Amino acid sequence: MKFTLIFAALLAFALVACGGPSAPESPVNSENYGTTHEGQPAEGRNALPE
Repeated sequence: MKFTLIFAALLAFALVACGGPSAPESPVNSENYGTTHEGQPAEGRNALPE
């Protein structure tokens, strides 16, 4: 019984600590979508398909 209570408390703490995704749902500025943090177009495997 005590083990179940401790397990439930740890599970609740883990769910609160993890939270939700931290990325925004949509890009703030769609003009920069697909560019690097420096504003340059992505190259190689990070490039968007045309």
